[in-house]
Amino acid sequence: MKSLVIGIIFSTICMVYSDNSLLLQEFVSGNSEFTADIYKQLTQVKNDDNFLFCPLSALIILGLTQIAARGITAQQLSKGLHLPADPTIVEQTFQQLLPTLKGNDKYVLNSANKVYVKNGYKLKEDYKNIAQNSFDAEIQNINFENKQAAANEMNAWVASKTNNKILNLIDPLKLSKNSRLMLINALYFKGTWAYTFNTRDTLKRKFFIKSDDQVEVDMMDTTKYYKYTWSSELDAQFLEIPYGGGDVSMVIVLPNQIEGLTVLENQINTVLNTTLGQFTEVHLQLPKFKRETRIELTEILQNLGITNAFEDYADFSGFGEPGEEPIKISDVIQKSVIEVDEKGTVAASATSVHGIVPVSAIFVKPPPKQFIVNHPFIYFIKSPIGIMFIGRYVK
Repeated sequence: MKSLVIGIIFSTICMVYSDNSLLLQEFVSGNSEFTADIYKQLTQVKNDDNFLFCPLSALIILGLTQIAARGITAQQLSKGLHLPADPTIVEQTFQQLLPTLKGNDKYVLNSANKVYVKNGYKLKEDYKNIAQNSFDAEIQNINFENKQAAANEMNAWVASKTNNKILNLIDPLKLSKNSRLMLINALYFKGTWAYTFNTRDTLKRKFFIKSDDQVEVDMMDTTKYYKYTWSSELDAQFLEIPYGGGDVSMVIVLPNQIEGLTVLENQINTVLNTTLGQFTEVHLQLPKFKRETRIELTEILQNLGITNAFEDYADFSGFGEPGEEPIKISDVIQKSVIEVDEKGTVAASATSVHGIVPVSAIFVKPPPKQFIVNHPFIYFIKSPIGIMFIGRYVK
């Protein structure tokens, strides 16, 4: 049994898109379920540590893998990924979705897929056509036996697609003469806030890891109108911070209690499906931060019921021409980066949102809500096609 290695990467400094078709609506729903499933697993793997995960990147490359799966292997992938069971519908979904992953004058967004094939291994023409036409994937032959050279070449491609944010994704020690395929998705987004933070207002402030454990962080500070929700059910507050362009935003979910994150995470499905409220004037303090996470997804996916794909009896007969040896997945790896700072767009974007302030607020102006992010919280970036990435900030 030969090895199929899947590499998944995502790098961001913020987010994006839109399509209202039924296929994409179903994808958005499945994306939310998949995100919640993975988040629950990560809380066990990462315990009390920070983490960052990009469900969209994982779904793209695992969707490209599911296309080649058959039988029980395909069924498990479909169920675990919350993707359609019919490979034709999966193909159509990504054919509609991937063209939306383009930037504009408000943000930079690049998504790229690549299939590296061992010299001499014959991919089925049907699979090559789907990979190239529906997933916009490049296909390239490579010599996996020269492990260091192969890793260097693949890592250079990843770095070029992520503005050098993702480095050394592929470990040459993971490659071998038995490697047949490497599927990689590189997703990079750099966005700017619709409402800028003034760098002069950023000060060192306390962040409580626990009630009796605190550190100093660079805390950004502003007062603006944001979508705000207080949830008594979750004992938490929600705040939506838009990026320039208006269709992408970061949602901060802050438990009301300093040590309330675990209780909140136990209700992650409800968290991800909470409707944000009306625009409210909010005094916001938010830490500047940069996070990088490397996640070995193999065991996590197995815990979600995707087991056959990693066994010798995996059925990926949709990959190779008749006569090629059967293959299985050996590794699924994701490396993600996020940077959050004061940078933002000005004027046009901010003006349109300010215009949504209720008229009554102009005459009877209540004091701003206080949204002081000084203890562990959940954050996620969402767009019209669903959740792009999700993270936990604990220290």
